[in-house]
Amino acid sequence: MKIFLKVLAVMIAAVMTVAVFAACSSTPATTVDEKTEPSTAEKTDEATQTEPAKTDEVTEEDKTTTEEITTETPEVKLYDVYRWDFDDASNLGWVSSNMTDVSAGEDGTMKLVCKGADPNISTDRILAKIDCEKVEYITMRVKNCTDVYSAQLFISTSDSPGPSESYSYKFDHEFADDENEWEIIEIDTIDINGWYGMLRSLRFDYTDGSEGEYYIDYIALQTTKEEDAGVVTEEYVDPRAGKEILYTWDMTKLTAEDLHISSKDSDEDTEEGEGEGEGEEKEDPRWQFSGGVEDAYVENGHFVIKIGSVDPFFITPKLTTPFDCGAVTAVVVKACNKTDMNLGQFFFTCEGTENFSEAGSARFTFQHKGADNEEWEEIVINPNDSSLWEGQLEYIRIDPSEAHEGFVLIDSIMLYGSAE
Repeated sequence: MKIFLKVLAVMIAAVMTVAVFAACSSTPATTVDEKTEPSTAEKTDEATQTEPAKTDEVTEEDKTTTEEITTETPEVKLYDVYRWDFDDASNLGWVSSNMTDVSAGEDGTMKLVCKGADPNISTDRILAKIDCEKVEYITMRVKNCTDVYSAQLFISTSDSPGPSESYSYKFDHEFADDENEWEIIEIDTIDINGWYGMLRSLRFDYTDGSEGEYYIDYIALQTTKEEDAGVVTEEYVDPRAGKEILYTWDMTKLTAEDLHISSKDSDEDTEEGEGEGEGEEKEDPRWQFSGGVEDAYVENGHFVIKIGSVDPFFITPKLTTPFDCGAVTAVVVKACNKTDMNLGQFFFTCEGTENFSEAGSARFTFQHKGADNEEWEEIVINPNDSSLWEGQLEYIRIDPSEAHEGFVLIDSIMLYGSAE
């Protein structure tokens, strides 16, 4: 019996061993495959069959991404409406309006030498009718060798008379002083307040500094519309042509009694006397000179204006001869400029106009300057360039120079036109 039980136990143990072995052998193959690392050959085949090659996919993505990032917006082609390229050294088209020596530089550039505080230059004249609406950009290639980055552009148009802080645009240079690099300044005219009407002049305050040199390769008024392109300068027509002299102020015959010089005289600008009503002011028959004029007198047959400070000007007596502005086509000033500035300005008032204004003005330039200058010039001013030139003319004001010192000699002022 004991023997039988031992045999039975051995048989049961054997069966259990076989069962355990069978259970282990029946584990699914997928489980083994998931845990077991396939061979290199198997990995390569499997990767090829189950997904696109990663190398190709990344390359295409990179290519697409690169194209998206590096593709730049095509440059907008700009066309010149008007351009100063400074190739003609005898006529740069810009002059000093304060503390600047202007000359022709090398290779068709304009060279500016800053001589003091608030230096700037202004357009000589624009012999064209330029509609601001047609100019989308003002572009300049410049080299700033001053030690200041800031600059400002002033405009004057038929509808926005300047120069005025209201009608200006401030910007900074990228380079300055010893960096000595050329740069392109591009101003979108939509950012300039008052940019509408007909363009009259520009003033460029190229630096806030008080010394240094500045170079300009070109200044261009540009548009994106090809149909508006082209140099629009018009042939100059002398406004005196075919006209007669309507009126002349001969300044060589003036005496001290004819002049009221603010910097010297202490008497009242006007006098009380007889008139339509008691105590009514009479028109002062004298020529009025601002405090910027230190003295004025006749010497060697010429009328001499000695400039002593800022804003020198003089005003004619009220014009008693009735002239309608429509009959006057030119104002001609015979003068000799012995200051270091080329720029001057003409103002006027008509009946009903109380004050002189930038809108009622026109800039002019001398071809010659300097203390040793002996050249006499006839400055021809076309007052019809002003939108206010209408009605009966009353006063004329001349700012003979933007200089703060020096002399200007003026012999006469003449009005040309048609008496009919």
